[in-house]
Amino acid sequence: MKKKHYHQLALGLAFISVILALGLLIWGECGTVFIAIIPVLLAGVLEQMSRR
Repeated sequence: MKKKHYHQLALGLAFISVILALGLLIWGECGTVFIAIIPVLLAGVLEQMSRR
C-alpha cells in the first residue's frame, strides 16, 4: 500500500476510537472504555508502517 493509504487508515482508526470512547462514556460503560484504546494502538502501528 502507499504511504497515503496507511495514513488515511490510521486517521480513520483514530476517529473510530474517539467515537467509541465517547459512546462508551455516555452510556456509562466506564470499565470498557479501554477497548477504545485498541484502534489507537492499531493506528500507531499503521503510522509506523507508513514511515518505512
